[in-house]
Amino acid sequence: MDKYTCTMCGHIYNPAVGETKAFTTILCNSSEMDKYACKIMSAEPIKAGTDFSAIPATWVCPTCGAAKSYYRKQVPDTLTAMRTISY
Repeated sequence: MDKYTCTMCGHIYNPAVGETKAFTTILCNSSEMDKYACKIMSAEPIKAGTDFSAIPATWVCPTCGAAKSYYRKQVPDTLTAMRTISY
């Protein structure tokens, strides 16, 4: 299964592990939470083995709160691997 990386903060979603934490909004003034829709988000844990495509579109990055659409599939960097010298 492919891993996906958040382009905003670098969080990596690994399907083999799943996700147990959810994003929590901490930068909102409590007296204006409804005005700015700053609500503490709770989410169901994502079970290990869940493919990225099976995660709901409403899911957000647990680290920075970016939308699922900000994630990109990790591709192997073969050029760097070819340049690495082992002794």
